[in-house]
Amino acid sequence: MFVRDLYLDIQNVVTVKNDQSVAEVLDFIKESGYRCIPVIDNDGLYKGMIYKVHLMEDLYENDGDRDANIDHLLEHKDIFIAQQSSFLNALVEIKALPFVSVVENGKLIGILTHNKVESVLGDAFGLTTGGINITLSSIEAKGMIEKLTKTLRGENIEGMFTLDNGSVIARRVVITLENGKTEDDITRLKEKLEKGGFRILHIDHIEKSE
Repeated sequence: MFVRDLYLDIQNVVTVKNDQSVAEVLDFIKESGYRCIPVIDNDGLYKGMIYKVHLMEDLYENDGDRDANIDHLLEHKDIFIAQQSSFLNALVEIKALPFVSVVENGKLIGILTHNKVESVLGDAFGLTTGGINITLSSIEAKGMIEKLTKTLRGENIEGMFTLDNGSVIARRVVITLENGKTEDDITRLKEKLEKGGFRILHIDHIEKSE
């Protein structure tokens, strides 16, 4: 999965220019309702991000110049991703940010939001389609996935991801199977997994989101 499939296009993104004044941008960001927005120059080149809190601190705590441009308050000038960046790369970059800017040839073309990232993770859990979500573990970390897929041969696996990566002792895996299974089906599935050497940690029934 690539960022190009997930980001919000620039036409739908609120931005300001780096040559606008502190007072002007503060009024604008208050009206927008956002706590942080991307900044571009008059050619559309990405210049960084501006936070509402930093604008307020500059004016009301540091007695800053209301008419000065916002260049001195810009953050994350060198933090951005490209359309072709992987979802994993985006996940790493966005951790401490309200969003991550998507830049091509120096120009801002959009942003990737936390909501979109969370929707991808939610889909992996089956929150979109619904299903049976099973968290399990195995003491045999090496070759665990191959063994698990063989054990679940014939099942429709909607999603799968691993936890405790790098552990040589044990690893947890979260799998989502299609909905529609009876309690007897789940009991048989648990027995099959336990017979295969897996320990069932938790089972959730996920309803399909409307």
